[in-house]
Amino acid sequence: MYSVILTELGIAVFDGKQCLKAFAFSNPSLDYLRIKNGQADVGELVKFLSELRTGVTTNNNSLLSFLKKKSIDVQLMNESEIDQIQTSKPKLLVEAGFAKDLDDALKKLREFAIQISSSKISEVSESPDLHIIQSINALDELDRIINGLSSRLREWYGLHFPELDNLVDSIQGYAHVVLGGKRIDLNKKVFEEAGFPESKVEMLALASERSKGGDISNENLAIVQSLAKQILELHEVRKKLEENIETQINTVAPNLAAILGAAVGARILARAGSLKKVATMPASTIQVLGAEKALFRSLKTGSQPPKHGLLFQHAMVHSAPRWQRGKIARAVAAKAAIAARVDVYGGGFNKTLLEKLNVRVNEIGKKYQNPQPPKPRQDVIFRKGQKKSKMRKKRKKFGRR
Repeated sequence: MYSVILTELGIAVFDGKQCLKAFAFSNPSLDYLRIKNGQADVGELVKFLSELRTGVTTNNNSLLSFLKKKSIDVQLMNESEIDQIQTSKPKLLVEAGFAKDLDDALKKLREFAIQISSSKISEVSESPDLHIIQSINALDELDRIINGLSSRLREWYGLHFPELDNLVDSIQGYAHVVLGGKRIDLNKKVFEEAGFPESKVEMLALASERSKGGDISNENLAIVQSLAKQILELHEVRKKLEENIETQINTVAPNLAAILGAAVGARILARAGSLKKVATMPASTIQVLGAEKALFRSLKTGSQPPKHGLLFQHAMVHSAPRWQRGKIARAVAAKAAIAARVDVYGGGFNKTLLEKLNVRVNEIGKKYQNPQPPKPRQDVIFRKGQKKSKMRKKRKKFGRR
């Protein structure tokens, strides 16, 4: 029986220890990965094996399934034969004509390993869900920067116009007023251009005339105005980031975005690491993502476990009554787990997932309209020597962190 051996540099057909035919790869790393994925064109190999008209064995499962589809009588080698091929790989490459000698074979195998590693790094780096993760992390960083600068702006300009802090909640509106200059320079036109309604414009104009704040120098005002300008520019960047995240997640994971929303879905992806990792998670894990500290604290101390983590930001969970949030979070997590799997394995957009979620949330709202009385809690009393064994049982049940 002939042997069809897949190597890193090509495919060789052996009759015992004699090489009958060798098919070298033009691009070893690319062609090898194509065969592993069942996408390679090996028509010459199939033609050669068809002329042999006898059964063959092979050392690779992907090559086995491909040859079977081409009606070739092929079987998989046993483990001992495959191990022998792996241990004598440099010698086999020389016998097949893929290398001149053992040193050349080892050199080419090293180059192949480097190419494979580089291609895998490139493949991972090009993953679109990783760009979503970077975008949502950048958005969170921007929020922290904007909040810090906003607090500093309010405190600094508040020395000159303290009444403005209580009258204007929006930091963008506050920054527009700061760009207007000192109190004496502020008029109704400045407030109108900042986007305030007429009733608020009258109030702000009156407050600027009767303000009890101190004077501010032109040098300090210039610095404060530069801070206000930076805040407005950062808000524009944040807006573009939000639009980019929504576009990307609707393209990469439309079902997950429909169930969780763009922002929450992106944060779940960032916490898990990738869309594929979310797809492999059970619903219970997705439900408590972002609340790991509270979860492990409950396992350690016996306190109540968290009912939700990042899912608290979901509109259905956040707006629900307190006693319904845990049940709704579990329903959302269950549908999110299914949605992630549909997105990973290319099932397309499925409208029924969101419809079924809405039905389930309505059922929870009707069934649990009023809070239920808490169940009586039984305190566990550990005797001497039992605490350690109890903790070991918990670790076996829930696993280590």
